[in-house]
Amino acid sequence: MKRILFILFLFASVARAESIFIDPEDHFLDASSWLLKHRGFLPVPIIITEPAVGYGGGVALLFMSENKDATSESRRFIAPTVTGVMAAATENGTKAGGAFFMHNWDHDRWRYLGFVAAASVNLDFYGLGGFTPSKDIHFEYNLKGWGVFNDLRARIEDSNFFLGGRYIYTDLTVDFDDDILPPNLRPQDIENRNGGLSLLAAYDNRNNTLSPQSGTYLEYRYYIFNEALGGDLNYHVQALDLQGFWRVNQIWGFAGRLYNRWVDDNAPFYAKPYITLRGVPKLRYQGDIASSAEVEVRYDPHPRWELSVFGGAGRAADSASDLKDAETASAYGAGFRYLIARLLGFQMGVDIAKGPEDWVFYIQAGGAWMF
Repeated sequence: MKRILFILFLFASVARAESIFIDPEDHFLDASSWLLKHRGFLPVPIIITEPAVGYGGGVALLFMSENKDATSESRRFIAPTVTGVMAAATENGTKAGGAFFMHNWDHDRWRYLGFVAAASVNLDFYGLGGFTPSKDIHFEYNLKGWGVFNDLRARIEDSNFFLGGRYIYTDLTVDFDDDILPPNLRPQDIENRNGGLSLLAAYDNRNNTLSPQSGTYLEYRYYIFNEALGGDLNYHVQALDLQGFWRVNQIWGFAGRLYNRWVDDNAPFYAKPYITLRGVPKLRYQGDIASSAEVEVRYDPHPRWELSVFGGAGRAADSASDLKDAETASAYGAGFRYLIARLLGFQMGVDIAKGPEDWVFYIQAGGAWMF
């Protein structure tokens, strides 16, 4: 009798699991019920193929709960509350871990994103100014420390415009192999704290902040890093991020991004802007100014599946006047997405890209330009 009851319990457990992870509307695999109604977590594997740090992996656990303001009467998409932890390591000895929290309240009038992280990252420094004759020469270094990030913004009345601020604090130590300091670097670049406050203005009418399919996102940020804000260095940073998403019909769509970032001469070398493209190693091409542009064409053969091809180009230089004559780094690739949580409009998938160096693949949770 006990054996029969145990078998019945197993069948009931399997049936319940299937009901949780199968969407009753289209009978496809879906995590919406688990995430929103059962307060579950979504394990996201982190597979790292970033050439800057080598192959590696880890895991992020995303805990999601439905925002109480997200009702059928809501005029706009209201993102769920997301809490997460992550840990990862790579073959070159890089290690990182952290926790984050994202929440909107008062019917999406206020938006908050914050995280704390610690890392020990082994990188190569190739110099500044984008492409230079010394690109075959590099200096190996370790960047170790911790930091916090807080971003709070408020919607202006009932519009799609936001005003807000961001505070960043990092405590970092740089250790170059054999204690060889690259030319043009300063002693204060080696060990310092950075405390920065930014003012930001944004416009956001995307249909979904996790995996947008239509709408525009425009954000301008002006950072002030200063000793009065907890740092050791005084410098300024500006950033402009423009993203657009369009649907031609239910099958075809396209998207584009333009990202520019500037710093002044007093910024530490690891805070210098770099070309930001899928397929281009992080921090590979740096300068006091960097500009990147990327476009993507999307094809949806099924409401659950999305295929895409994308390509982009970027430049980095020591000044805005040098940017127009700087060499261009280009990249291209393809990917796919699966709508893993239909009620959230949340996609996961893979991108494969080729830049000036090697092929790279990424596991994507949400949009490729999410952060």
